[in-house]
Amino acid sequence: MANRLQERRLALGLTQPQVSARLKEVEARADVGMVSRYEKGVCLPTEAQLKALEELLGENRLALYDPEDLDLLGVFRAGSEPVTPESEDKATAPPPSHAGRFRKCYRISREFAESLPDDLLQVCGYSSWQSWHDAALKRLLGEYAARIKATKKGGKTA
Repeated sequence: MANRLQERRLALGLTQPQVSARLKEVEARADVGMVSRYEKGVCLPTEAQLKALEELLGENRLALYDPEDLDLLGVFRAGSEPVTPESEDKATAPPPSHAGRFRKCYRISREFAESLPDDLLQVCGYSSWQSWHDAALKRLLGEYAARIKATKKGGKTA
């Protein structure tokens, strides 16, 4: 996921704390770490944060993000057309495949994060949160496949 947030921020002489202060106005959980993750392309800002970034950086979202990446937010359809009630009914091409390049940013409360033991992952056999996440999704996909198979099997006998 490529973006031009850091480039634009630096061109304006802004610091990450200044950007996070503006984002805090629209979402209290925003912090410098979140700005860093946005700049690195680890995750995407919320719609409200995206609007604040547009205002602060003086650029349209298409100047900050590629339309393909913005589509992950559900903001644009094929051809970079903003989603409006009128365009909602228009037929559009299927969204591009993001396989292999999409990263999801999960937010958990600070209280919950602080309640997790430091050695939680290691004790449970995971080397990182990413390895836990991958294993959890594999289990979920297995469960999904089993349920789909059971549904199809049940549909044939009914």
